[in-house]
Formats: sequence, C-alpha cells, structure tokens
Amino acid sequence: MQITLSSQQSRILESLSQQGKYASIEDAIDTALVLLADDIIQQNPNVTPEYITWVEQTRLKIDVGLKAAEQGDVLAAEEVLAQLRHKVNAAKAASA
Repeated sequence: MQITLSSQQSRILESLSQQGKYASIEDAIDTALVLLADDIIQQNPNVTPEYITWVEQTRLKIDVGLKAAEQGDVLAAEEVLAQLRHKVNAAKAASA
C-alpha cells in the first residue's frame, strides 16, 4: 500500500524522527496508528484491533466486488448461495 502524506504530515514525522523521539519515520507512524486504534477502542470497548482490521478488509472486498459488478463480472445468485452453503457446512463440520 502506498500512502501520500501532506507536506505538513511529512514535516511533523521528520521533526519527530530528527528529535530522536522515534528511531524512524516508520516508528512514528506505527505509534500513531496504535494510538488511533487505542482511541477507537476507548470510545467503544467492544471494538478490538482485530475487528477494525476485519472491517477494513471487508470494505476492500466490497469495493472489489462493486468494481467487478460494474464491469459485468457477476455470479448467478444460485451459485453464490451454493458457495455460501458450502462454507457454512464446512465451518459446521470443522467445529463439530
């Protein structure tokens, strides 16, 4: 994944790194992401980092599906339901 930072964001990260508060810009970003996740969790204790990751992954999958649908790459409803039934049955068998 590539992220483009604004000039202000770049200056802040470079300043933190140069001041020695963080070993690298990557460390500063890692810390910022952990603090963001902590803030989200404090606002809603039922939200975990794993849940946040799952939500983001699901959003990305939805975007991929929407783009495919826009291009006409769709499956018949019967096929989708059969795939879902298979997954449910496999999950049931695995948990038994």
